Amino acid sequence: MDNYERKSIAIELKADEEGLFSARIATLDVIDHDGDLTLPGAFPQGKDVLVSAYEHASWMGSLPVGVAKVREDGDQVIADGQFNLNSTVGRDHYETVKFSGKLQEWSYGFQVLAVGNDKDIQRWTDAHEGARPQRIIKKVDPFELSPVLKGAGIGTATLGIKAGLPYVEHMEAALAAVSGALERTKSLADLRRGEGRDLSDANMERIKALAVSLSEVKEELEGLLVKPTDESNEAAISLYLRYLKTNDELKELIR
Repeated sequence: MDNYERKSIAIELKADEEGLFSARIATLDVIDHDGDLTLPGAFPQGKDVLVSAYEHASWMGSLPVGVAKVREDGDQVIADGQFNLNSTVGRDHYETVKFSGKLQEWSYGFQVLAVGNDKDIQRWTDAHEGARPQRIIKKVDPFELSPVLKGAGIGTATLGIKAGLPYVEHMEAALAAVSGALERTKSLADLRRGEGRDLSDANMERIKALAVSLSEVKEELEGLLVKPTDESNEAAISLYLRYLKTNDELKELIR
């Protein structure tokens, strides 16, 4: 691992789509806190990389928490990525990064493919009022990103991260998904009857499994219901009543 290095980036959050993020992970043609200067064109365009667990813990065996794509945009290096919200560790990292806001910094792992020579360093120094980099990186191969406590990056920031749907919109989306599945199932059942056939055993098992899951959801929702005292409660109960109707229609299909 001696040929691999890490650079850090700071992250600044705003609402976007849940799990997704876009961050400026490096500023090109400036000297960072490690004394390195990376030239424009050093990064590959559209390179896919893993998002490592906190403090590069995936190097030591921890599961990756997401994926990202790296690209250059002028003098900026941008990482467009997504946390794996289907895993506990991925969601924990997403919530931590979102909560940390401007305090959160990041680091990226990379391998140097080409560097400038002493003459390149002197030319850059002469053109920048004596500011002298220790190393000029001409080509680099990034392969992972990681949130860290402190890093070496200069002028970096996050362009967006998903904050999640408001409660009522989330409920509406869930109901719409179930209602859509029901309508598709009814259409399929009607088609099969028109052909003189029943739904396949596999599809019947899928419908039964969905009905069981909805019944379990129903029991939990009933335990959460309270007497309407404001508009938000009334909206939630209205959605629940629509769910009950959908659930009843689904049960009719498997009788």
